[in-house]
Parts: sequence; C-alpha cells; structure tokens
Amino acid sequence: MSRGVRRGMRWAAVAVVAISIALAGDAPSADWRTPVRGEGPDQAPVRLIDQRPYLAVNDLGRMIDATKFWRADLRRLVLRRGPHTIMLAADNPFVVVDDRTLYLGAPVRTVAGELHVPVALIDSLPFDSTLVRLFHDRRGGRVVVLPPSGGLGSPRVAVGARATSLVFTADRPDEALVVTRDRAHFRLRFGGFFTGTLPDSMPAGSLVRRVRPIAVAGGTAFELEIDPAAAAFRLGQDTGARRLTLEVLREPARGAEAFAPGAPPGPRRLDVIVLDPGHGGDDPGVVVDGAMEKDLTLELARLIKNDLERALRARVVLTRGDDRSLRPEARAEVANRVRADLVLALHFDGFEHAAARGATGYCAPATYAAPGGRFLSGDAEAGDPPGPAPVVLLPWRDVGSRHAVESRALTEAVLSALELRGLGPTRLRERLPVDLLGVNAPGLLLECATLTSPADLDRVTQRAGLRELAASIAAGVVAYQANR
Repeated sequence: MSRGVRRGMRWAAVAVVAISIALAGDAPSADWRTPVRGEGPDQAPVRLIDQRPYLAVNDLGRMIDATKFWRADLRRLVLRRGPHTIMLAADNPFVVVDDRTLYLGAPVRTVAGELHVPVALIDSLPFDSTLVRLFHDRRGGRVVVLPPSGGLGSPRVAVGARATSLVFTADRPDEALVVTRDRAHFRLRFGGFFTGTLPDSMPAGSLVRRVRPIAVAGGTAFELEIDPAAAAFRLGQDTGARRLTLEVLREPARGAEAFAPGAPPGPRRLDVIVLDPGHGGDDPGVVVDGAMEKDLTLELARLIKNDLERALRARVVLTRGDDRSLRPEARAEVANRVRADLVLALHFDGFEHAAARGATGYCAPATYAAPGGRFLSGDAEAGDPPGPAPVVLLPWRDVGSRHAVESRALTEAVLSALELRGLGPTRLRERLPVDLLGVNAPGLLLECATLTSPADLDRVTQRAGLRELAASIAAGVVAYQANR
C-alpha cells in the first residue's frame, strides 16, 4: 500500500477527504468532508489567503453535490455535476468551467493538503436547474447555497409627495407576502436569501421610518416602521422584471390595502389566559389516518400552557382538561367567569385537496372598531378626535367585537410567529367564529395546521413537531403581550 493511500484512509476515518491521493489516472470520489460544527450543509467558511477570499474545494464540491476526479501526476482536480465540469490545478489562476476558460485573478492554492479556490469562481458557475446557486456572503464571511427562491437584492427607496416606494430585485417576487399589517410592526417575508444591504437611515419625508431584518426560518423577513400619516399600502409583484415594489400611500387608493388598526403603545396586561382545545367527546373533529383533531388540540393546549406559564406571570386556564364535549356557550362561560384577558381557541384544518396546508387565524373584524373598543358608525369616523364614546348596545353573542382591534393584533402576532418559524403558509380571516361568540375578551380561533396535508400531518403527529408548534404559538402570545 502506498504512503499516499495510507494517508487518505487515515483522513477518511475522521471524515476529512484528502484531494492529494496519489493514484495513477482519474479516480472518482464523492465522500466530501463532513461540515465542522457551525458550518451547516448549505454553507461553508471563507478564508483569506494573501488578503483574497478563498473557498476549500471540498466545501465547494459538497455544496454543489459534485463528484471529484484527482490526477496526482498533473496536480489537477475535476469536479463533475450533471452535465457540468469544473477543472482546476494547483498554483494555476485559470479554471476551466465546461468549455470556458476563466481567469480568477489569483491561483488555486494548497493549504494543509487541501486545494482552495478563489471565491471569484462561484460568480462564473453555470446557472441552470442542474446546479445550485452559490452566493458569497461577505458580511458573514461564508459562501451559502441560495434556496430555490434565489436571492433578494438591496431595496431602492423613492420618496414622492403621495407615496414612498421600496423596490427590491427578487428572483421570486411572487413568493413575497405581508405577514402583519400593523404600522408599528409591518412585516414582509420573502422566500429568497437577502444578498444586499439595508439603508442606515431613510430619506427625509419618507413614510417608511425604519427597515430592519428579523429572524426567519428559511428565506428573509423585514420589519418596517410606518409613519402614522400613511393610510394604505400596495404590493406590486413583477415576475418578468424580477422586481417587487412596496408602495406606502398617504391616501387610500384603488387596489391598496388599509393598515391594521393600531393599539395603544406599551405592554398589555395578561393576568388570565384561556386556552380552548376544540372539539372533544363524541365530536372528534378532523380525523386523518387515525389522528383526531380533538386529541391534538388537547395535547397542544397542555404544551402551550406550560410554555406560557414559564414565559409570563399569567394564570393559564383550559376550557377542558380531558376528552369531553362542550357547547360554545359553555366555553364562553369559562372564559368570562375567570375574566380572561385573552382567549385562544385551538383547532386543526382539513380540506378535500391534499395540496392545502398551513394555518389560518380567525378574529372579529377590526374594520368596524377604533382603538379602545369604540365602534365607528356614520356619526363617528376613524379620524375623529377623541371624545365621549356613544353608548352602543351589543347582542351577547357579538360582545367579542368590542375587542376587535386587540383580537386582530393577537392574530397577527401569532400568525407572524408561525410564519417566521417556517410553520406557514398562514392566512388571516376577519370573521367572528362560533367558538368566540359571547367571549368578552380579545380572542383568536387558530387552525394550527392542516391535517389533510401529508407534511403538516407528519409534523404535528410527532412529539417534537407538536412541541415546536406550541412554542411558536406561545412566542406569538408573548410578542402580543410585549407589544413591541
């Protein structure tokens, strides 16, 4: 056995593949170096050699899932992935990609027996469906694999007399969505990886006061602070031009959406939280492959209760602690008797088509109420100055509507937490659901996932998946309480 082969076997034992195995002729190998802790399978660190950024060839091959062929006599390495070939040689600044010869500005280097290639190479790799796209994240000092949604560039800000526009270049603008419509916490989510930079400050007169990135499971999300003078917004998605435009308008306009009514600033008081596990007893709810909605809602409620009691100084009450059926009136009575500050009704969805997935939140329509529970009518408009609120008599079943603004804020906070943790897609419906009739508190009916979706069903029927769902819902409630 040659000395080179012995060395290669020793390195393989520690999950490091040497590219300098001395073999005659081309010899294939695909056992790429196992990522070290902190790298992750879709990223790799960049190191500086002579003040230039370099990427280890083993990391490059691992990320593009290529097979390597090493010619020791020529000190040449070939990477092959589908129809593509990358040929490079030690101490040579030229690399052959398919039928193109590229000059990288610096030679391929050998460090500790491993070839390193200038990061400039990744900008010249072929762009098609057979090869993943790589991006040099200079701020993070790494190379990352772009998701299928591609990249998202820096926003251009334009300020006009009637509107402020933010224009993003995006590979998949059609995947962008508004997560929350609150002016103080207006949130946009994109499927792509953010490859640009955000402005340090906004131009004078801008209706967008601030833009900051927020953590998200996959993709990119931003939170915007919108000027209270803004009346509406409009999202324009131009797939052909790879452009997404957010317009923030001073006046309502055709095709524009209104912002969600804002609540008073500062933390909200949550002394008592009521969790209402849906269905129970002889009402199983949605049943798919033996999984029953009534069982999942009860187990989920118990997990959320534990999380909330750890995170908040609040009493958490369940409308049912076992497998029993309750009428809506009985559920409302529990919430009203303990003087709930928040009610969360838990359900799981089911549809005829397996393609439907994700979560849906239902809350009382906030369109008809102003902050503080004051109802708007022909004699009271949203822009009216504060004053004595008119006496309005509500039917018992509609009492939840007086908390419509807070219910909307709760719904957006919880759905935002689910969306940003990758548990979407999420949908918000302004409709007072049966489970919240007669509930005199801010409330949300949450269809937590879709059991007829194979992916959703697999996730929530595993203990870890249900725990993740509970933690995300609890995080949304905590964000609602903090109101920031």
